[in-house]
Formats: sequence, C-alpha cells, structure tokens
Amino acid sequence: MDWNIPIANQEVATAYGSFKDYVLGVATHFAGSRLLEALDLTPLESETKIALSNDFADYFTTIRNVGDLVQSIESGYYSQLSLRLATIQLCTAFEVLFDSITRTYGVTADNEPAIEAPYGGAAPIQLGNKTIRQIRKLHRVLEIDTVLNDDDVLLKLSAIIELRNCFIHSGGRVPNEGKQVRLSVYGISAEVGESVHLKRNHFDDFLHYVIIHVQAFVRFLPEMTGRTMPST
Repeated sequence: MDWNIPIANQEVATAYGSFKDYVLGVATHFAGSRLLEALDLTPLESETKIALSNDFADYFTTIRNVGDLVQSIESGYYSQLSLRLATIQLCTAFEVLFDSITRTYGVTADNEPAIEAPYGGAAPIQLGNKTIRQIRKLHRVLEIDTVLNDDDVLLKLSAIIELRNCFIHSGGRVPNEGKQVRLSVYGISAEVGESVHLKRNHFDDFLHYVIIHVQAFVRFLPEMTGRTMPST
C-alpha cells in the first residue's frame, strides 16, 4: 500500500510521517520475528548462550540460550509474544498521533463523555478511550465527515485498543464480560479469565485497518494556518 499521501496541514504531515516511520519500524521488527521462526536453528548448539548485555560478567548478566529460543518458538509462545508486542506498539503510535493532531487544532477531549456506539441487537457499547473520543470531537469541531468517524470503525478500533489493554493490564487474559464483548467486535473470542490467542495474520490485519482509516482522515484535515479552532 502507498503510505505517502498529501496532507494540507504541515504539523499533521509531520506527525503522520513520524507515525508512519514508527509503525513501519514495528512492522520490520515483527517481520524479523517471523523470519527467525522460519529459520532452521539446528546447526546452532542448544547451549549456545544469548546474553542480554555485555556490561557485566556472565554471573550478573541475564542469559538465555538457543535451546530456550527453540522451545519458545516450537511452543508457539514466541509467536504470540511477537503479536502482542507489535499490537501494543501500534496502539501507542495511534494514540500519540491523535494527541498531536488535537494539539495542532487546539481541540481537547478531556471532558468529552463516552461514545455510545450501536452494536447489533445488543445494548450500545460505551467507548470511553481518550483517542476514540478525540476522533469524534475532531470531526465535530472541524466540521468534516470521514469514514474514521463511523460507529462501526470506532468499535473495531476500540477492540484493538481493548486487546492492548488486556495484554498490559491483565496478562493477556479477558478480565470480564464487558471486555469480552468489545473484543468480539473484531472477531476475537476468548472466555472470561482465559488468555487471548491471536492468529498469525492478526497484526497485519490490525495494521492495515488502522492505517487505511487514518489516511482517510488526515487527507481531509484543513490547513488552518495561523488560527486555532475552538475547543468546544
């Protein structure tokens, strides 16, 4: 896909460029983990040491070995950990980008209420994440209409962020039914109290979903040179 798009506001263009570079760096690192999983490590002896640093003598340094790495790969743990870490970094970049955009236009969503997004025949889902609220308010204040503001899109983006929260705050487990419902919006299923297991293509799915909708949004942001938008 083409990551380079025209953006009228220079500050937003700079923020988007930083977002793009960071996310592509995460993607490169993730691709490297996939390559490592595919390599035949048999020629390396199982006891070959892998030190985390060379600042101290071995006794004081954290050391793993090739056997540990092979076991992690073969068990599937390495793959899941790579997926988790990449997803966490993608969400971080996404949130940093919208913090920058809201500053550019003088918009704050600190006191914005949670968004009620319809979800099938069930009760609306409350979307209280700061970045999701920023997105809705930016559309309102700047008087623009993009697909990023659709309830369905915000629900799916919230599901990715909720997944990140599970990794960070509950050890990858689904803590309650509310979180379970939010994850199900993106087709991610896990019982309450169980660990979320991602498919091999999930990170690439997340990456494309985020970038496609981010691009659809930043294309239509006004230049607004020399004046600040109201914060209401």
